[in-house]
Amino acid sequence: MTPILGAYIADAHLGRYRTFLIASAIYLSGMCLLTVAVSVPGLRPPRCTDVHAGDCKKASPLELAVFYGALYILAVGTGGTKPNISTIGADQFDDFYPKEKSHKLSFFNWWMSSIFTGILFGNTILVYIQDNVGWALGYGLPAVGLALSVVIFLAGTPFYRHKVPTGSPFTRMAKVIVACPKEVECTHPSRPKRNP
Repeated sequence: MTPILGAYIADAHLGRYRTFLIASAIYLSGMCLLTVAVSVPGLRPPRCTDVHAGDCKKASPLELAVFYGALYILAVGTGGTKPNISTIGADQFDDFYPKEKSHKLSFFNWWMSSIFTGILFGNTILVYIQDNVGWALGYGLPAVGLALSVVIFLAGTPFYRHKVPTGSPFTRMAKVIVACPKEVECTHPSRPKRNP
């Protein structure tokens, strides 16, 4: 649900670029908090050596609050970044110029390749690190990667095409839906009202 809210805020109020930057800061704070939650001994339950013995200590309310708080912050940050970053990329190309149109297709090919490479990295190397090295490094590496990606994105700011918010399509659709019943009863010169 948060991506729908993020798209609405970008389209109707802040624009894609500002929404993405604010959401990236929220996303990064959630990743950092999640890394802290699995790293600091006071914010995570002690390691359970024998799960079958039943003597594993449950997480305290503080530990749960920090962990779930980090997950909720991540969800809000994701809601603002996911619907906007690909559209920011698409905004950089003008479909009326054939060369830019072909570059746009190439951009999205590289975009998807990068996403799949990240998924492969996350499902193999990061899982190995979390299982064999530790959770702190397993969550710390994606947090550092996210921070670097935001810095790289910011470095390109002077070169981006920025589109101003044009209003939400949801608002325009709602206006049409509200106007429909009224239009059915209206008489138009080209369509005289019929008697039942």
